[in-house]
Amino acid sequence: MMRMFHRALPLVVVSSLAACALDPGSSYVSQVDTPADAQVLAAGMVVFVAAQLPAASSMVVLDPTPSDQAGNALTPAFVAALRDRGFAVADDGQAGAPGTHHIRYLVTPLDSGDLVRVSIDDSAQASRFFVRNAEGGLQAGGPFLVRQSAEAG
Repeated sequence: MMRMFHRALPLVVVSSLAACALDPGSSYVSQVDTPADAQVLAAGMVVFVAAQLPAASSMVVLDPTPSDQAGNALTPAFVAALRDRGFAVADDGQAGAPGTHHIRYLVTPLDSGDLVRVSIDDSAQASRFFVRNAEGGLQAGGPFLVRQSAEAG
């Protein structure tokens, strides 16, 4: 039991630290080691989004990362993965369009992998840990842990 608590504690601490440093409408990407890691993380994030929203009829807008993270490798990989899956990704001028869904994402290193949290319209949230495999690449370390508010359909 103590071992499980010991492993869960970093998740709480890392999530709390990342959340404290952000404005409510911001995303956060601590670091992504390689373009291949960005592709794996983006593909995993799109799986959750596609399970929540109909791709062909949904426009999404990504909550921006802080200006010092503007050059992160994950955001363009995520946008490309969303478009490849059939989502329309809004630019800043379309962000307030009716029916647009807001996606916030937080990515931070944890142990030898990355912890990812994705939120859609502040009503559906999912977290997933991506772990390094024997070859050094990232892979999902388990399923998404999903939480939806009572108002979410």
